[in-house]
Amino acid sequence: MCTTGRILFGFQRCCVLTLVTTITWMGIAVPAAAQAGRQRDTASGIEIPPDATVESLFVDFLHYARMGRFTVADMYARALLAHPDLDPVKVLEVANKDRKGVETLLILIKNSSIGESAAQVLDLIHKGEHERRKSADRIQAYIEKLAGDPQQEYFAIRQLAESGEYAIPWIVQTLLDPAESDLWPRVITALPKMGKPAVNPLVMALAVRNDDVRLNLIHALGEIGYPQAIPYLRKLIVDDSILEQVKTASARAIERIEIISGRTFPASPADSFYWLAERYYNEDDAVRADPRLDQVNVWYWDDSARALKRVIVPQRIFGQVMAMRCCEEALRLRSDHAGAIALWLAANIRRESRLGMNIESGDPAEKGETDETRPEIFPRALYFAQAAGPRYAHLVLDRAVRGNDSDVALGVIEALRITAGETSLIGTEDYKQPLVRALQFPDQVVRLRAALALGASLPKSQFAGSQLVVPLLASAVGQTGREQVLVVDADESNLNRVVSALRAGDRDVIGDASFYRALERARVEFQALAGVFISTDVADPALAEALQRVRGEFIYQKTPVVIVTKPRHLVLAEELARIDPYVEPVDAAADDADLEAAFDRVRARTGQDPLDAGLALSMALEAVETLRRIAVDGRTVYDVGMAEPALIAALSSPEERLQTLAASVLALLTTPTAQRAIAHVALDDGNTKSLRVATFASLAESAKNNSNLLEESQITELLDIAHDDPDLTIRTAASQALGAVNLKTNKASEIIRSYYGG
Repeated sequence: MCTTGRILFGFQRCCVLTLVTTITWMGIAVPAAAQAGRQRDTASGIEIPPDATVESLFVDFLHYARMGRFTVADMYARALLAHPDLDPVKVLEVANKDRKGVETLLILIKNSSIGESAAQVLDLIHKGEHERRKSADRIQAYIEKLAGDPQQEYFAIRQLAESGEYAIPWIVQTLLDPAESDLWPRVITALPKMGKPAVNPLVMALAVRNDDVRLNLIHALGEIGYPQAIPYLRKLIVDDSILEQVKTASARAIERIEIISGRTFPASPADSFYWLAERYYNEDDAVRADPRLDQVNVWYWDDSARALKRVIVPQRIFGQVMAMRCCEEALRLRSDHAGAIALWLAANIRRESRLGMNIESGDPAEKGETDETRPEIFPRALYFAQAAGPRYAHLVLDRAVRGNDSDVALGVIEALRITAGETSLIGTEDYKQPLVRALQFPDQVVRLRAALALGASLPKSQFAGSQLVVPLLASAVGQTGREQVLVVDADESNLNRVVSALRAGDRDVIGDASFYRALERARVEFQALAGVFISTDVADPALAEALQRVRGEFIYQKTPVVIVTKPRHLVLAEELARIDPYVEPVDAAADDADLEAAFDRVRARTGQDPLDAGLALSMALEAVETLRRIAVDGRTVYDVGMAEPALIAALSSPEERLQTLAASVLALLTTPTAQRAIAHVALDDGNTKSLRVATFASLAESAKNNSNLLEESQITELLDIAHDDPDLTIRTAASQALGAVNLKTNKASEIIRSYYGG
């Protein structure tokens, strides 16, 4: 069976047995000569009829997939997805006619070469389900059918529950319409059976100005039993304008929910909303939006229309929008709720990031994807973080550091950098510690931003972590934006193949058969590790321990790891990927494109963007400027000398701005190596005139600060240039440095006499 399955499906993993067994159980014929059949597929020149319907394409796609003729099946899938009359609801209806259709698609997605096409078809089915659920005509028809016999009523309730949140506005309107009073008892009976999806619109409908309807909504929320209703019920209890009967019903509903859920919840309405905001912010399974949908609903009560209204938002910002809403409710109930303020700020930064905006910018002209829940004129997240002040910014950063959230950390560090001085950034108070902890954040850019903020504050007193600031600034100076990747594979031929593939992507790559040797080289040779490719058959240590050691170093906690999976090691690789979200398995025989795709997938899950050349240069320049400010100040806790090797290396950068700035910092250091490195650049006639003039000025500054520390050969060159260089601009710049060096010679007389006219 296993051999036949391998021939049939072309799988590269032993899990083929599971697929073949499942397909056989489903009653699908398995041809014995599948490989030959596949060749005939190509040779037979099968053509899809131009008048093929959506239904026929779907049926033929599954037919050929079940036969193992994946090339032909993929042709039909692509034709289906490109059909001009493609309708998700129609595809759903066709799929529902095939009892094993969805199950087959799930198997194909995980275990076949046409998994991508199968996934697109399955997504289409899910969209069809969603479209059918929200059909207003369908919902209204089933509300009317509630008045039928018991069997019709039962079926109508099931269909309304399937429509979930989309049914609630129509149900509420029915309860508000006196003309539908005959239906009210049936609707009231159906309402508690709508289930969890109904909770979000129901809690907003509690604002209805009809206490009879409100009481029925409260009862339904209690019977549905989901805790996200509790804050809204507590809000009613403390509202002086609410009838006692409604307050009593709310209290009973809360008791019912706590019995159903088996736990108690915060008694304070403000704390209750804050608790719910945390759930939304963390995107807990109990409250998150359906991840299969691109767009989801945020519900509002329109008091003037006496109706529920929905605003459609991108699914990825739903949790953040809802967290902000809950924080706003908490602050209306208790204006000094510090946790709610900080959480609102964090959620707003994350929302903005997910809309594709630069969270370190306050530019109101920058537009990302639209969020219709915000007013047309709405300031940037940076505005709010700045205006809140350092104390709340630290609280936001604490949340980001604890959650390894790069986007929120970067947004709030920028606010701290702009608004906070030394006393606000650094201190023994607990709330000030997150910025220091950010120096050990697993995201390199966050570490560097934290170091830049702490460096620019020029602290005069020691603080925990101060010794990390200058080394981090030095590492920023050496950044080029090129990705640096590690490859570990005991198989030399595969090691060389993977290394070559990654280098073709314009990366710096270290390849080694030894994990320990490779990691040590990375620590020495790389400024940052963008990714690790490691094979499943590594030894000393084995793969699981090697991964544990990588994660044991804080700078590698979120480093993307691609597990190069050898035969018979799939289960191990998948188990490690299940445990660690920043791990992605890929077949050891994967081609260059598949290696890149696996790397992209796992990198996307880290939430970290690659440090491109532009950002790398910007941060390098900012780091050098910060080092110069520290050196000029001269009274901070930092030792700029620790950055000397990086500054000297920067003199060889292709970026003249960086070279010039680095020389200006080296001019403030007291070592001979610093002065001589500046002189090496200034004396080299292969450099540009502008660079030489700038570095001669830095050499003069160094000599004024530290006197002459040059080598004899450099002094000789300096004398020759100051005396004889044909370019008067260079000669003048060199003379400035020569004067600052202050040689004990009669060189001034010699220069003057060389221009004697007689």
